[in-house]
Amino acid sequence: MVLVKFIFLYSIFSFTFTTCFHQIQPKCHQYESQALLQLKQGFVINNLASANLLSYPKTASWNSSTDCCSWDGIKCHEHTDHVIHIDLSSSQLYGTMDANSSLFRLVHLRLLDLFDNDFNYSQIPSKIGELSQLKYLNLSISLFSGEIPQQFSQLSKLLSLDLGFRAIVRPKGSTSNLLQLKLSSLRSIIQNSTKIEILFLSYVTISSTLPDTLTNLTSLKALSLYNSELYGEFPVGVFHLPNLELLDLGYNSNLNGSLPEFQSSSLTYLLLGQTGFYGTLPVSIGKFSSLVILSIPDCHFFGYIPSSLGNLTQLIRIYLRNNKFRGDPSASLMNLTKLTVLEVSSNKFTIETFSWVGKLSSLNVLEISSVNIGSDIPLPFANLTQLEVLSAANSNMKGEIPSWIMNLTNLVILNLPHNSLHGKQELDMFLKLKKLVVLNLAFNKLSLYSGKSSTPFDWFSISSLRIGFMQFS
Repeated sequence: MVLVKFIFLYSIFSFTFTTCFHQIQPKCHQYESQALLQLKQGFVINNLASANLLSYPKTASWNSSTDCCSWDGIKCHEHTDHVIHIDLSSSQLYGTMDANSSLFRLVHLRLLDLFDNDFNYSQIPSKIGELSQLKYLNLSISLFSGEIPQQFSQLSKLLSLDLGFRAIVRPKGSTSNLLQLKLSSLRSIIQNSTKIEILFLSYVTISSTLPDTLTNLTSLKALSLYNSELYGEFPVGVFHLPNLELLDLGYNSNLNGSLPEFQSSSLTYLLLGQTGFYGTLPVSIGKFSSLVILSIPDCHFFGYIPSSLGNLTQLIRIYLRNNKFRGDPSASLMNLTKLTVLEVSSNKFTIETFSWVGKLSSLNVLEISSVNIGSDIPLPFANLTQLEVLSAANSNMKGEIPSWIMNLTNLVILNLPHNSLHGKQELDMFLKLKKLVVLNLAFNKLSLYSGKSSTPFDWFSISSLRIGFMQFS
């Protein structure tokens, strides 16, 4: 009797609990469910539409028999049940989007992420400005084209806007930027989206000077304008934005500017390569205590490297290539023991000793071309066992190629042309470097000979072999 009573009470409790629990689950509104299904039907799935190898069709799980709040990539508000997040990044979507898209009926959206799909060069519809609750918008690497609508300025709540391509991904079949942004539209976005934290417009053609109002974006953490065809003087006040962590202005050859003196800085990434930036590095650069990457190659900087650069012990990559720096930077670089990339080639450096380089044991890339070494290949390089790239072209190196080079088993590129290296060198010795792809020893005084143990098939792994203008035996 007790057992029967227990089973009866348990069944009532179980029914009540599961019913109540079911009732408090998010239940998306029917019109929003229909809008999402129409959005799904507007595209086909094509695994070539996304570059990410881990991409998959998130919309495959969408069907009318289930609650849309449980669909892959969808999130609903916990109280109103309205759809507030759509994340269809890397979802293999292929097709075009126009003003009639059902997407624009989802007016409660706070996040829309369409990154890494293929919208077949369609224009971004101006109706996107009606999604006035958006805080996060990512349309990057999705093959939209044409002019970015002025209606973007209506998205006054934006915290993050990403419309760019990335340097590691090229637009399919395109030789120029796909998107264009008028200066007037940029001004309006800056004026209205005053709380924006992330603004990525890389590979978006702006083709103008930058407005000084950029300096009003005090919440800005990341600004990328890579390859945007900018020109004129860069607003120096941007460097003083209190929360700025990433600044990427690379590949704007007609954009000019210089680095000011800093009181403090939150910058973690400073990327100015291939711009018209000029002048000396300020002593106050030593206050960039969080800096991880300093990239200023192919600019017009000159003068000495300040010793305060040595305070930036978090640096992992430094690119100084092709400027007009002079003097000996050793004291400024020797304490940067976390460096994985060091590029100092094509400057006017006079480095007296390379003993400090051997302490940079994490180096993957060492680029010192056109630095006057004037001696044998420096012995401290033997400690760089993680090295993947060693490039020292036209560096006045002498002597024989040392046997310890063969211990740098991670080398992928060994580039030593236009030096005065001499002596007999068995070419087959380089086959010990199993990862080697590029070997360039041209324009030296080496006498090369082939060993007896190798066959032509052994050299297939080396895609570029340059050994011209030397003696063979």
